[in-house]
Amino acid sequence: MFENIAAIDIGTTTVKMIKARTGFSDFQIKSLSCEDIDLDNPNRDEAISNAILKMLGEDPIKGFKVLTNLPMEKAIIRNISFPFSDVQKIAEAIPFEAEENIPFKIDDLVMDFQSLKSESREEGKILLAAAHKETVHDFIRSLKDNTVTPFMMGLEANSLFECYNYFNTVEDETIIQLDIGNNKSIINIIKNKRLQYTRSISTSLNDIHKSIAEYLKVAENEAAVLFKNLNTDILSYENILDRDYYKNLNFKKPQLKKISSITEEVINDLNEQLMLTIRAYRIDNPAAEFSRILISGGGSNINGLSSQISRELEITVVPMPFLEDYKDQKIRSQFPIVFGLLLAYINKKNSYINFLKGEFIPDLARSSKKIYYLSGMFLGLSALVLLINIIISFFMTSQSNRYYDSLLMNNYRKYFNDRSTPDDPLDAARKKLKKEKSELENLTILVPDNSSILDLMNDSLSLFSKDESFSLKNMVINESIIRIDGTINSSQNIDDFKSKLSQSGKFEKVDLDIKSSRKNEVRFSMTIKKKKNEEVKGNLK
Repeated sequence: MFENIAAIDIGTTTVKMIKARTGFSDFQIKSLSCEDIDLDNPNRDEAISNAILKMLGEDPIKGFKVLTNLPMEKAIIRNISFPFSDVQKIAEAIPFEAEENIPFKIDDLVMDFQSLKSESREEGKILLAAAHKETVHDFIRSLKDNTVTPFMMGLEANSLFECYNYFNTVEDETIIQLDIGNNKSIINIIKNKRLQYTRSISTSLNDIHKSIAEYLKVAENEAAVLFKNLNTDILSYENILDRDYYKNLNFKKPQLKKISSITEEVINDLNEQLMLTIRAYRIDNPAAEFSRILISGGGSNINGLSSQISRELEITVVPMPFLEDYKDQKIRSQFPIVFGLLLAYINKKNSYINFLKGEFIPDLARSSKKIYYLSGMFLGLSALVLLINIIISFFMTSQSNRYYDSLLMNNYRKYFNDRSTPDDPLDAARKKLKKEKSELENLTILVPDNSSILDLMNDSLSLFSKDESFSLKNMVINESIIRIDGTINSSQNIDDFKSKLSQSGKFEKVDLDIKSSRKNEVRFSMTIKKKKNEEVKGNLK
């Protein structure tokens, strides 16, 4: 089908757009546009609207179907697993899972989900996404102020994944995508061309700008310009001194050293988040090995970043590929998401998350009629085709409903051990489930949950070494895993600590990594994974 499509990405500092024309089996890029957002304007909505107005004035999109993404920091993302893979059953269970996993009123949210690839046929994995309705309204207001009504509002993680799939030529690999933006970073894990896991983290380019601004006592916008103008390997202080370029920017050596230290601290935090993501993924995929990390976003242009990440994680780091016709590094690093948004619509129009649901659809329908008005010459033929489809659909639906009702009744009798014949087995099942959950809540009050974070910390901290030389430098907690970094005066003492943890019977695994050992000081890193409640109770018996 021939379509004119405009994909628009509203970022923190710029608005980016790709216009394309689709054909029967391919598409053609018509233009790429980018407009800076006035960060000095205290009214951000107005600044975004003005940037869109200027961009569309130079590159109009009348007659185009408009796509956009909701930034991941504005969405609530959950990776959820089910003990069954039937999509219909998963869809019916989503409201209950949402109540358990999302700490907001369901009525205030717009939600959607998509299937993720599972290693087991018996297991279903999904990516659940939700956003406040008010957030969606506010985000598209700048577009509607310019008489632009988006047809689809997707998720940035999917766009990033589609960009990888478009350029990838390797059939069997597991990789990490890292898009470092101004206000957040996106981490995707992809295995064999399938999105397996995604998360958004707050570590971003703005962390560097904010710290520099506080140190130099300047505005964040000015700090961003200063950092960009350094245009050198800021992670290598000696390299900066050798080039003498910093003198043209009126920087002093102590200031350069501090900026280098700030940058390194943020990159270390980014590496920590990457390692935490890898550990979390390997809980269900212990044999996972990553062949490379593909980086994109404005933060990927920091000189020396790739080598720093590669050295720390021992994984090859390369830039995200982009269209060969575009050589400008800003385009190549910052346009993958908006290009992937275009691909996500072309390749899988209905299988990806779309936040424009429910109350947002009517406005879209009216706009769609204006854009996709069919000529009168085809009206009669369309009506005939529609009538045939209605008849066929009615027949197929009737057949399907009878089969579904029979299947539903059989499953109700099977799983609830009930030979009665309720008029609505689904409603009867909900009531039984509600009753069981109520009884479970009562039992939970009597039998407290032992897997809380506080209990996990108490179980591990109570066994800490009493040696005065024991020093805890860092602690990272992720669900049932604790990572501890510290120092002690001898390897024997830390081995004793590990043994106590292992012998307590409360931990599934205790890994010790001695970083360095000198006289009277041993630097170590320890990862502790708590056993599930059932395993702990079994050991205590």
